[in-house]
Amino acid sequence: MTNETEPKERILVSACLLGDNVRYDGGNNLIDNLDKLQERYEIIPVCPEIIGGLVTPRIPSEIKSFNPLTIENEFGIDTLDFFTDGAMQTLNICQKYNIKIALLKSKSPSCGIKEVYDGTFTKTLMQGQGITANILAQHNIRLYDENQIGELI
Repeated sequence: MTNETEPKERILVSACLLGDNVRYDGGNNLIDNLDKLQERYEIIPVCPEIIGGLVTPRIPSEIKSFNPLTIENEFGIDTLDFFTDGAMQTLNICQKYNIKIALLKSKSPSCGIKEVYDGTFTKTLMQGQGITANILAQHNIRLYDENQIGELI
């Protein structure tokens, strides 16, 4: 018999996956099985791009290069500082709430865990992690994307 008052493990979840309209185009990426996720975890929502200072809607940005790290919007304007600030604030949230697991949006320049768009704005993918995903991984936070939710529930 489990103790009903025992606190659930916390999980960081990309706010767009929870249905928050924070995508660059003002939409969201609502996922199925949220109820099962909520049964098992205390969900801590975050959008690194919003907490980093970007607005919704916004001009899309993509990672152009990993070395040196370069991220620009569709008009060629450097947006790296917004993404870096959002990543660091997201890490601070994880540290403050002792979060060891993150469910992040695939392919995002912030949250992609395996691949991201390549900076050409042609929907071409390249291997690599988004800025937030990379920072969290460096701090031993286990990363999952919405295609792996079955592993979490």
